[in-house]
Amino acid sequence: MRCSKPLGRDSQAGFMLIEVMVAATLLAVGVTAAMQAIYRSLDASQESQMYTRALFLAQRAMSEVENEVNFNDRYDVLGGWRDFDESPNYEWRALISENDDFWVRRVIVTVRWAKNVNDLHNEDKNYYYRLVTEVPMPRYPADYEK
Repeated sequence: MRCSKPLGRDSQAGFMLIEVMVAATLLAVGVTAAMQAIYRSLDASQESQMYTRALFLAQRAMSEVENEVNFNDRYDVLGGWRDFDESPNYEWRALISENDDFWVRRVIVTVRWAKNVNDLHNEDKNYYYRLVTEVPMPRYPADYEK
């Protein structure tokens, strides 16, 4: 009795070269897409951390300004850019402007930072966060006559 070969199968079993190449290409495209997604996720996470740090530093700088400044005096800019001691990539400055119509002073604290310390003074590579608040000006009896 003779065995016959199964129907629908060639005598040569295995994959053709073109099938292997297509599978390798699909695998490479899939791995590349996954790696790009991971990289973007890490980059977004790092940027989120930088913005969160800038927010906390801006709040701290705003507290410093409120404690340092006598709002009865006139101020425009409190010096130039100031460093944060524990965060060398970050700097801040404060601008105080007066609005007589509403009897308030607007305090603007701007924090700037760069991913690299050497890029901090390169405007093209900086990030900025601005925190604005308004502080009521003290009013005196003579002021009510205006």
